[in-house]
Amino acid sequence: MKFLSSLRTWLWLLSANLRKKTNKGALTLLAAFVFFVFTAIGLSLIYLSQLHLRISAFKKHCTLLEYSSENGIKQGFSQFLALVSQVPSPYVLSPEELNHLRENAQKGTILEEFLGLKQPLSISGDWENLKWESHTNWLLKNIIEKEVYFKAIHEVFFSSEGMIDNFELKRKTRLSASLHIIGGQIPLSFFPFLIDKKLKPEEKSNFSDKKRIAFSSPSQSQLGPKISFSGENLIPDRADAALAKALRMKLFKPQNLSTADLRIILGLEESEEPVPEGVYLIKDNSGLGGIYVQGNVEEMILAIEEEFQVISFQTQPGTWILKFSPSRGKTFFTSPSETFAYDLIPLGLIIINGKVKSLGGGVVDSSGEIILVKDEEVPSVLQGAQLSIISSDRITVSSHLILQGVKWQDGIPYAKDSDSRLAIFSTGKDFWDDTMNEGGIVVKASSPDKIQLQASLTAAGKGFVVEGEGKKVQILGSLQATDYSGGNNSLTLTLDERLQPENHFLENAPLTSKPVLFISYFKALEWEEF
Repeated sequence: MKFLSSLRTWLWLLSANLRKKTNKGALTLLAAFVFFVFTAIGLSLIYLSQLHLRISAFKKHCTLLEYSSENGIKQGFSQFLALVSQVPSPYVLSPEELNHLRENAQKGTILEEFLGLKQPLSISGDWENLKWESHTNWLLKNIIEKEVYFKAIHEVFFSSEGMIDNFELKRKTRLSASLHIIGGQIPLSFFPFLIDKKLKPEEKSNFSDKKRIAFSSPSQSQLGPKISFSGENLIPDRADAALAKALRMKLFKPQNLSTADLRIILGLEESEEPVPEGVYLIKDNSGLGGIYVQGNVEEMILAIEEEFQVISFQTQPGTWILKFSPSRGKTFFTSPSETFAYDLIPLGLIIINGKVKSLGGGVVDSSGEIILVKDEEVPSVLQGAQLSIISSDRITVSSHLILQGVKWQDGIPYAKDSDSRLAIFSTGKDFWDDTMNEGGIVVKASSPDKIQLQASLTAAGKGFVVEGEGKKVQILGSLQATDYSGGNNSLTLTLDERLQPENHFLENAPLTSKPVLFISYFKALEWEEF
């Protein structure tokens, strides 16, 4: 019995000992497994951290490459813009230079031959560990030939390569731009603001500040808007082309027209007697021409009546009224004695051989009377009407001249959605006997203190003058003048980009008296990254 009891005791102890050993191995195995898991997690985190650091560093280097490549584009663009801007604008050409320029334009080498640029233009730079190289090339895209001038359209390409020290990858970027160069006798409206007077360099540099001139909005072009200076008498003192068109002359030039011939064109009896003062609507078998006025106009009012453009001419002999509707194709012309009706519309040319003592916008009241309006900015040029007022002497503006369809945004007028146009040109010389007159365009002292002139203004003779004190003159259009006298008044010009070479809105505009080179347009178009 004792033996059996001892055997049971021994077996129980052996079993307990085995259980202890078994439990001790499981814990070891569990500890080893946990150690392996945490080691794997730790190594994974170290690996992921290193991978994250590498990705972050790569992203940082890629961003720096973009900056580097972008710097190259900016430097190349600035270099080209500076070289182009150094060319005097306008640059007066001799006949030989114009012919040579036209030949180079046809070959596509105008930039190389005339401006002295050789492609590719290259520039490089660096900052800390960043480096870049930029190259500029160009090619002739199109050339447009006009009767007295041409326009060469170039496409300019700026390519850049950005690099980082000890980094294999590179970043390439390209920017395309458009450059327009015009040569010949060009429309003066191409110039946003031209002063055709010899000035000293210091006078040009502080002209805007001294004269209190500002531009209210930037141009789409990288070149402007700005004031151009020329002392080469580019503003003509004659308007023969417009005069011949208004009078519907086909065989004769205005300077060769006799008094008897002019009387016949005006519908008067053939005679050598001077043309009587008055307003004449030109007409022949092929249709209506322009308006010709002999003598001074005391008051000229532009107004809108429903679908009709209304123009009133008050002269010493009496009052004439012209009404025409482009949409209806009808015209009514009233003289002091009778009214004529036509199922045609006249040309928008108004030729005045004399002064315009008061010009402004107005309204037609309920009684049919045409009244000048000064206290309100009322539209006075009908949508679709294109008027050119050309006078041989001084034109005095008494009130607002507003285009119908012009929209206002943030206090700035925009004519993009308007298809009406007004051009005013004072030649300062009699159309027939070459007698020199005072000329010029004058904003009258009694005009509104804040006056809107939405027109292309060209003032020979005395130039453009603002009378009075404390006036704020805002021009939507362009201004070319032999001089500018603003007194203690401010002038703000908003460029009407419809008058620029890229558009076709320049019918009957006066041309420069001499051929010139004019870089009219330079604009970035498309940015590409590789």
